[in-house]
Amino acid sequence: MTVMFVLSVILFVLMWLIGGLKGLGAFFSLGINILILVVLTTLLSWGFNLYIVVGLGAIMILTVTIISSGADEDTATTAMIVSTFIMIILIVLIVPIVTYTKAFGFAGEHASMLESLSLTIPVNFMNLTIAATLLATLGAISEATVAFVAATHIIYRDAPGQKFNELYQASQKAGIAIVGTALNTVLFGFFASFLGAALVFAKLQYSLAEIINAKLFVATMLSVLFAILGVLLVFPITLICFYYQRQDS
Repeated sequence: MTVMFVLSVILFVLMWLIGGLKGLGAFFSLGINILILVVLTTLLSWGFNLYIVVGLGAIMILTVTIISSGADEDTATTAMIVSTFIMIILIVLIVPIVTYTKAFGFAGEHASMLESLSLTIPVNFMNLTIAATLLATLGAISEATVAFVAATHIIYRDAPGQKFNELYQASQKAGIAIVGTALNTVLFGFFASFLGAALVFAKLQYSLAEIINAKLFVATMLSVLFAILGVLLVFPITLICFYYQRQDS
């Protein structure tokens, strides 16, 4: 019995006891997303087109995550549209920036782990980094989008027929709270993932210039910045999408 299995059982029991059917749905959605990631990584390693594989994989992950949140049909539909728009914007930004910075592949700090391994593998590490950078943003974006769309639905339902400026003012407080919470989640995740690298930099007595130019730092920082940008885009894009949906209806 492995540690991973024991932790999975504990997570399953806790989500079942606390969340009931919604908790079970969230647990199984986690398993589905892991399966999607495995398939996506396998397809990329086989040389399939990056944009098709990552685009379809990201949409599938967003769909599973949003549906498992338990939102109603209108909220889920709007959240899916908003999340897809944000995903497209991030792809347009991630591809040239990762290519220009060359923040992909193994860093010098990984040398000790790679000594006994063969590096002659036919894998495009730039494609893997682009995929990983995009997928790392989806969780925070989808959760923030669902929460803000649901709040906007309630605000609009209480005062229908609002103009865009009025809807913006009414939704601002809820938007700041939701986006702020999502940003905290992203930042704490960054601190946790970067702790090991920070200790390595400290032990090796890296200067500030060396840290800023280290591939490991740049790759991690880019991932965090894209996640923050995606979360910040939730507020304006949700309001624009929601407002024009109501105008059309």
